[in-house]
Amino acid sequence: MKFVPAIIAVFAFAACGNEAGSVGGGEIAKSLLTASTAKLKGAAPADLGLTREALEQVETPVLLATIDSRGQQALLGEVQQNQGVATWSTLDDVTVSFRNGVIVATRGLGNDLMASDGLAVSRQAGTKSRIYTHLDGEDKSVRRRFSCNVLPRGSEVIEIVEVSYTTLRVSENCSADGAVFQNDYWFSSDQKIRKSRQWISDDVGYLTVEDLRR
Repeated sequence: MKFVPAIIAVFAFAACGNEAGSVGGGEIAKSLLTASTAKLKGAAPADLGLTREALEQVETPVLLATIDSRGQQALLGEVQQNQGVATWSTLDDVTVSFRNGVIVATRGLGNDLMASDGLAVSRQAGTKSRIYTHLDGEDKSVRRRFSCNVLPRGSEVIEIVEVSYTTLRVSENCSADGAVFQNDYWFSSDQKIRKSRQWISDDVGYLTVEDLRR
């Protein structure tokens, strides 16, 4: 169970962050971090060696995030709740913020998603819009409104760290001014998003997020 110290570090960090009201409260917890924890912003693939046995020793929520284009992974602990937005952080201050399970902002990935509307994901077929804000080459905010076709894709069984879940997969096929991407969400029987694959930016690509709670 070599990964247990890293998991403990994540939760100590999350606790410190909540007490301080910001991500910056986890300096002590950072010193506990072992070499088995990777950085999302790094370039080399990571193998975190997660096991369900190790995860079952902790009760605090934890997410596993993967940048698909880099094969880079890291654990995230929740550090802040503010007006319906939950911010999660790695131990090296890469943050991902969610509203209704939808990523509304990232920091520390490079060409981050500065903001998005965070509208809840519909499980019914239809059309909706999503607004994404990024920075251009002059650090000016650029907002794009994407038209998204929502398509329920039926039941799928997924596995997250040795546990299988029967889920409903829902896709959003979005486009605007020649840019095209597809977000995917997997809903468990309690209607929570158990896993998602969401577009961040042209440079970062997709971030896959898995909820490691049983």
